[in-house]
Amino acid sequence: MHRFLVARRVGAEPFSYTRTCLDAGRVERLRNASLDDVTDLDAAYELTRLAMVDLEAFGTGGGETLDDEEIAVLLRSLRAVLKRLGVTLNLPFRDFKSFKRYWKDQGMSDSYDARRRYINSVFAPILGQLDEYHPHLRQSRDRARRITDVTRRRLRDGLSGGWWGGTLDEVRFLSRLYDLDNLPSHDSRFATAAQDIWQHCINNPQDWAGEEDWIWIDERFGLADSDEALLRFLAEMLHPAVRTDPAEVERLHAFFNETLAHDGYEIIKVDSISGAPVFAARTIGGGVPGAMKNLIFAADGPKPEFVLGDAINNDILMVKNEQFCLVYSQPLSASGLTWGEMIAWWRARESLAERVPDEDIGRGLYKRLWASLHSDCERPEWLSPEQTVVRTYCELYPINATGADHPALLPQVYLHMDPKTRKERGGKDSVLGRERMDFLLLLPRGVRIVVEVDGQHHYAKGNEASPQRYSKMVAEDRALRLKGYEVYRFGGYELGLGSAPAMLR
Repeated sequence: MHRFLVARRVGAEPFSYTRTCLDAGRVERLRNASLDDVTDLDAAYELTRLAMVDLEAFGTGGGETLDDEEIAVLLRSLRAVLKRLGVTLNLPFRDFKSFKRYWKDQGMSDSYDARRRYINSVFAPILGQLDEYHPHLRQSRDRARRITDVTRRRLRDGLSGGWWGGTLDEVRFLSRLYDLDNLPSHDSRFATAAQDIWQHCINNPQDWAGEEDWIWIDERFGLADSDEALLRFLAEMLHPAVRTDPAEVERLHAFFNETLAHDGYEIIKVDSISGAPVFAARTIGGGVPGAMKNLIFAADGPKPEFVLGDAINNDILMVKNEQFCLVYSQPLSASGLTWGEMIAWWRARESLAERVPDEDIGRGLYKRLWASLHSDCERPEWLSPEQTVVRTYCELYPINATGADHPALLPQVYLHMDPKTRKERGGKDSVLGRERMDFLLLLPRGVRIVVEVDGQHHYAKGNEASPQRYSKMVAEDRALRLKGYEVYRFGGYELGLGSAPAMLR
């Protein structure tokens, strides 16, 4: 840790002594930018370890190296350098004094072991993330920041004088987006952001009077440097629980989209509550416009036959072979379609009691999805490429409480529905092109991801390459992409290799 510590003589002669101190100027410079002689990764390691040692030693009779001001400088810079690496550090204290208040509030006054365990629970995961850090991962995140400082300034100026919380106060609005009880306070008298904001915005509103812009620069909320945080913040401003005036919502919606368009984002309607729109952001051209109405998937037999039960609303009515597929017709929420929502739907569809555990519900759904997968393996214990995809995905994101928030992977999803069979068409392909997608993921903000597994029939006839079949496959992919779908293809041969599960993960 010598790169951030210096030996300094303290006190007047002849009673001075040498004390190890923090090189505060150097550490403050690190807060603003990387240093020339040390990488951010190495600096983060050293500062994290120094913070752990001194915070553990504090209160044990002078074992700490730093004083109160120095530990405050260290923690501020540590948060900044970790943030540059994509690692978040949230502490409910800023220095030794506020740390002591915190441990008293948490009942740790009489237990050094409890304080040590707490410090380890905070910093050990940070060191773990640094151990797994890889530069190209962070570079990818940096490239994802598309909203410029100019756009952010335009948004701030356009909202100047307006109240971003709508009908809610600061704490109630921000609590919809952030866990304020687990974000640190900027006031050393308080342990959490919720207490801090309540004190200065609600209890004593004059404290931050004239500082309406504080939310835009407060590092706890990321509006200055995170596209995702800013877009969620803007969309939440339009939520019907926040704003009740349709004209105001319409005006702000138009302003947001006009301003964000330069950086390739737009805010779109994704849901409604009591007739009022709910919004989310997406990249312009990203996602599929329109609302999902009928999801026909997991086909494991003859094609279902249907009629339009209501031609005005395009409501379909299955009249034959419904038992060979599943039909999901619930409204799609802003979060897309998750395993948790599929579990609730399967429970209702199968009329299963609430006392039946989600894990059992998920097991039954998994069995039904598995039945629809193509398999031509010589031995039953061997997995087909499609089965490899499903098993690997569900090992990562199981159909139970553990994977409830993750997107559902739906197999054999009908994209087009030509009412005629191939036999009825005289052996000809449908004019609609591809009828079924191998797999579909419905993500937030209208993003739809198609996963295709290509067998030999996609590019060959028998054992001979077929330019016609290959061209048809490429044209269908192009049509899907133009509609807003994202398409990822895997070769059947690739998924038959022993390394396939690791590659898929």
